Amino acid sequence: MKNYVDKIAFAILFAIVLVVLNALYGNPVSKAVVERGADKVIAEKYGDLDLSREKVFYNFKAPEYVVYLQDKNSEDSAFELCFDSFGRLQRDTYEERIDNTVMRFDDAIRDHGRGLEKAYDFPYQITLSFWDKVDPRDYLTVDQPVDMKHLPFKLQAQIKGVGDEVAAKAAMAVLQRAQGIMDEEGLNVTAYTVDLTSENRVNEKGEAQKPKDEFFAMDIPQTVVREGDVKALEELAQKQMTEGKD
Repeated sequence: MKNYVDKIAFAILFAIVLVVLNALYGNPVSKAVVERGADKVIAEKYGDLDLSREKVFYNFKAPEYVVYLQDKNSEDSAFELCFDSFGRLQRDTYEERIDNTVMRFDDAIRDHGRGLEKAYDFPYQITLSFWDKVDPRDYLTVDQPVDMKHLPFKLQAQIKGVGDEVAAKAAMAVLQRAQGIMDEEGLNVTAYTVDLTSENRVNEKGEAQKPKDEFFAMDIPQTVVREGDVKALEELAQKQMTEGKD
């Protein structure tokens, strides 16, 4: 009797393990079906491409079975074919390859900004990114080379760091120096964020702390910086601080 109960218990446990494994890693039978489905889609739509291909991966969050593909002749042409458990194509991200271009440009722009800190001995952190009023996808093409001297869209820059003086006048001096760097590099930065503090926002233990003094303003127009309009900067910071409290 005990052996019978043990066998039942083992069978139940084994079934539970199988259910969990299928839920996390997918069904092996479905994976085989999806492999054949991917063969068919690739032959019909992408037979002219030289593709590298990964094994079927089960995304339990979707849930869906995913085949990752990469065109060996196109750095931005990484895409996915996504199937259900019966091998039916649900999504094909080939037409979304421009998003890979955007991410590549974004990484290059951020790296370039950090490089400018050392190149110009600038004691503040420079974070460059796409201007948030434009969609970079409208200006880029798949596999377009990154040319920092001739970017086809406007940028925004965040200037962040610790300073002895934390006030609008000091912030403007920092911003104008940053603008000089951008002009020297041929970068069209149309808006700035400045974040100056009397001490780091994170202490040596990695814990968040509130600095004694700080000056913060965002969406600062390039014209305000070029004109050195301290009053406009101060008013903008005050307005944003008031709106933030509301």
